[in-house]
Amino acid sequence: MAKNLLAAATCPICLDYFSRPVSLSCGHVFCFDCLRHWVSGREDFVLVCPTCRSVSEKVPMEEWLIGKLTLLTRQHSGLLEQSLLLSEEVLRFQEDDVLDTATAHSLLELSSDQRSGECGKTSNNLLEDPSGFPHLVCVLGNTCFTSGRHYWEVEVGEAKEWTLGVWQGSVDTKRKGDLTSDHGFWIICVEGGLIHPCTNTEIIVPASPSLHRVGVFLDVDLGEIKFFDVGNKALIYMHRFLSTLEPFHPFFCFVPF
Repeated sequence: MAKNLLAAATCPICLDYFSRPVSLSCGHVFCFDCLRHWVSGREDFVLVCPTCRSVSEKVPMEEWLIGKLTLLTRQHSGLLEQSLLLSEEVLRFQEDDVLDTATAHSLLELSSDQRSGECGKTSNNLLEDPSGFPHLVCVLGNTCFTSGRHYWEVEVGEAKEWTLGVWQGSVDTKRKGDLTSDHGFWIICVEGGLIHPCTNTEIIVPASPSLHRVGVFLDVDLGEIKFFDVGNKALIYMHRFLSTLEPFHPFFCFVPF
């Protein structure tokens, strides 16, 4: 979200914050002075869009809403840019967690140190645990978070499909349903090269080809969870205003739901 705000407040000509933003009939927005210099540099003085090259026959319109957005973005640019980065401050809260074998789906094969797993072809857990998810090939982390800040990393490697984040303990795991925030899931899912934040809104974020390790930062007191591309130290997505009435458990799903 912070990256989108910074991009929305940036002029594509000068690559700086908008100054007196105006829009052309094609919808592209530029600084008034940038557009004036662009037109004055043309021999025919025709108002051609610098981005799509379409001819605008109407007078540029002042974009006062984008102007206000630019002003707010400029005022809070430091916080926005900081939120895009995986900082040393976040790494201070790193947890050393393992997987909870009692919640592992019967098709999952966990390593002896309980730090990794993969989907097998045969059932391994003959006695189904009451806290498991029978309709999902997934497992929970062994740690339960009720307050404070916590950070952990997940190696997804070359896997093309996975889901991870946190789950809240009040949800009925036996009932099939959407893994959305309404049902206590604050997660992201990768499928087909796209990241789907599993909320009530239809949002799709392109997945970086170099995304092999995901950092998860949970701030229970503030009510937010951030997902980072560890290799690029960049923010992938952030959920805000999480319900803090129930404890959070790290959640890992090995196939799309």
